[in-house]
Amino acid sequence: MPMKRRLQHATRRIFGPPPRRRPAARSGRHAFPQLRGLSRLQGVSVLSLVLGGIMLMLIALLAANFVGQVLQGARLESRRAELEAEVARIKAENAVLEGAVAFTESDVYAERIAREQLGYAREGDVVIFPRDAPAAPPPSVTAETPAPEAASPPVQNWQLWWLALFPPSRPG
Repeated sequence: MPMKRRLQHATRRIFGPPPRRRPAARSGRHAFPQLRGLSRLQGVSVLSLVLGGIMLMLIALLAANFVGQVLQGARLESRRAELEAEVARIKAENAVLEGAVAFTESDVYAERIAREQLGYAREGDVVIFPRDAPAAPPPSVTAETPAPEAASPPVQNWQLWWLALFPPSRPG
């Protein structure tokens, strides 16, 4: 009579490997003998292979994400450098504009505009107005042509300047 196998009811091993189970005796042949070989490939279970594959995929995704973050950081750094250069250019332009505003608010600018555009002069200044060529008289409506007057000889330009700079003394 064979010996009975002792059952372990309420005892459990906490430390150490779990108890080994013996495969039950099977009657008949296995339907797919190739699949039986896949369940254990040289001591490695299918579950550990699947978990290893998932871990490799996660590592690949993390590596791709890291590379994307590095490239985005480089793009942002170059954009930051461009914006800093633009800020420096705008600050320089702003300084030039502030100088122009300060000049336009000064008394020197007001005097310059008064002299150049409005025709004002300081006391004691001699104002010289250049003469324009006299405009041609409009054609007369009458049929009579006036008699030509005795024309004085034309005054030369240098003589006009001489009179403007050195006016004849007035007795007085």
